[in-house]
Amino acid sequence: MAAKRSPHTMNHELLKAVSTDDADLLAQVLGVWSSATAEGGDESCLRGVTAEGSSALHIAASRGYLTLVVLICTQDTSLIMARNNLLDTPLICAARAGHVDVVNYFIKHVARYPQHVLEEVPVSPILKAWNSGGATAMHEAIRNGHVSVLQKLVSRDSRLLAVVDGQGVSPLYLAVVSNQDDMVGILIRESSDGVKSPASYAGPDGQTALHAALYANNAQEMCESLLHWEPTLAEKADGSGRTALHYAASAGKAKVVKLLLANDSSSAYISDDNGLFPVHVAAIAGNIKVVCELMKICPGCVEFVDNKHRNILHCAVEHGRVSVVWRIQRNPKFVSMMNAGNSEGDTPLHLAVKHGHVIIFTLLMMDLRVNLSNINHEGLTPRHVAFAESYSFLSVKKIFISACLLCCDAYPSPFYQPRNMTDKQCLEDEKEASVQYTNVSQSILSIAAFVAAGSFAADFAPPRGYDTEGDKAGMSMAMLNAHFGKVAANSMSFYCSIFATCLLVVASQTTTPIRVRRFFLCLSAVLVCLAVTNMIIAFASIVFVAMASKYPWNSWDEYVLELDGDELFVLFVNWVAVVVPMYLLLFPVSVLAVVVCFRVVMRLRKSKHPCMDILLRVLPAGCFLILVVHDVFQQFVDDETDQPGQQKPCSGPGCVVLGDAKFLHPT
Repeated sequence: MAAKRSPHTMNHELLKAVSTDDADLLAQVLGVWSSATAEGGDESCLRGVTAEGSSALHIAASRGYLTLVVLICTQDTSLIMARNNLLDTPLICAARAGHVDVVNYFIKHVARYPQHVLEEVPVSPILKAWNSGGATAMHEAIRNGHVSVLQKLVSRDSRLLAVVDGQGVSPLYLAVVSNQDDMVGILIRESSDGVKSPASYAGPDGQTALHAALYANNAQEMCESLLHWEPTLAEKADGSGRTALHYAASAGKAKVVKLLLANDSSSAYISDDNGLFPVHVAAIAGNIKVVCELMKICPGCVEFVDNKHRNILHCAVEHGRVSVVWRIQRNPKFVSMMNAGNSEGDTPLHLAVKHGHVIIFTLLMMDLRVNLSNINHEGLTPRHVAFAESYSFLSVKKIFISACLLCCDAYPSPFYQPRNMTDKQCLEDEKEASVQYTNVSQSILSIAAFVAAGSFAADFAPPRGYDTEGDKAGMSMAMLNAHFGKVAANSMSFYCSIFATCLLVVASQTTTPIRVRRFFLCLSAVLVCLAVTNMIIAFASIVFVAMASKYPWNSWDEYVLELDGDELFVLFVNWVAVVVPMYLLLFPVSVLAVVVCFRVVMRLRKSKHPCMDILLRVLPAGCFLILVVHDVFQQFVDDETDQPGQQKPCSGPGCVVLGDAKFLHPT
């Protein structure tokens, strides 16, 4: 807030003298006006102020002109307690500017000042005076880093250390926030006779200096100093109920956490206003070292739950902290957490499905201790939660999770309508979902129709020209393997888009049951993704065939060397366009096969009476996984055997024989 302006009443000669450190001019001005005052009885010129309300003593003190300060105080001692528009005293101005000699003069002069005069002043004594910002001279010295000024003030009156500003900030808290180690040492230093420093550690919102020390550059050393001075700081909580250990756990400062626990391990058992213990905060932040340290020193703290009845596994899963989940799974002491429910009955698997954390979901699925059929308070299993959330075209993660739960024989929810919902609420939700499904189906339908039209038209435009070199001289370019790949990808794109279009036509009908519409939307989204990917591959194959017809080549190296910069760039872009979508599709499908195989095999291993239906589930998944791996490696290596050291062209374009293997790309 801007300070109000006062009428400028200071004599211009006086202002010039105090601004230029001209003691002679000041003495001359004061001498002339002193006689005039005696004769006329007018107020002294020293009572004049600038537009900011500053007196001559304010200006001289802020600029460090000790001679002028002494001269002015000799003429009018009461100016020491004068205030400008910001309520700054001359002492505050001198402390802010760091003029230790002026501050020392004020301190000695105030000590000689008659006490009855100070009592007549309607404000606090000059050393403890606040300005409009609530700061004292000591606060201003600390804020501006003037150590010598702070030492003078502390030596004059140690009770100043307990004075807080208008926001409740103590000098110690301000020094810690400012990363002033030397000032912190001065403020908490014992007196010469061994008396403990009376410094206040208060900060804003109930925080202490220890809370602020956690974010200092040398946090560990500063925390050690503060705890040595006041060991009870570790138990002090701020306005939200959080201790310094909460903040250290959140910031991931493992050494500081160890220091705080060594000082007082009971702080690990203090919860904040939300019921979160330090171990919960560490799990939410994903600081695995802090979690392990808390588990080691306070093993009982891992069983704590917050106000929402969440344990540390719930918190880690909800915030996607993979490392914490992995460490908890490896510890056999935490078996009870795997299927524990929170206040809503959601298990860690429910939360992983709700938030779409695929990696955490995969870890939980590969743990046989996790029950796939737990029901929350709404009567929903993880499978139903995943199925209900996967209607969006962009929720590929939810589709993957739903497929994984389905393949692993997760139990579906017996309650399609949540238990805590009335029939009216359920009907309203279905109406809202119906509108969403209609909008989504129309969007996907337009994409599917576009892809189908493009794929259909591309089949009637085969590449023209003939091969002029090698064994295939005179053969049409349409017979090349690259063109065959284009035809295969284009056909797959057409069939997927047509099938997706048919499904979307049914899904867009409001008369279709809501569950059927949801399933058709999920399936059509996958088909459209496959169609778009194959369309990209087909386009890249066309570009490759067009470039291959320009240069005769027998090896990948010869082909690359004959291309210029622009053609190399086009080749690279097309290679990326083919490889990236292919692996983006193969990776989640491969992970799905791995999860299904692992879980079913482990069930077969631990089951006393293996059932045939379990065996029938693992065989297709295993065969699919083998097929995926085989197809990936088949792109790079051909199993045909040739003479060692031979190098000759093989069936595919760019294929080179090295040793006993054929490679489609250089090694």
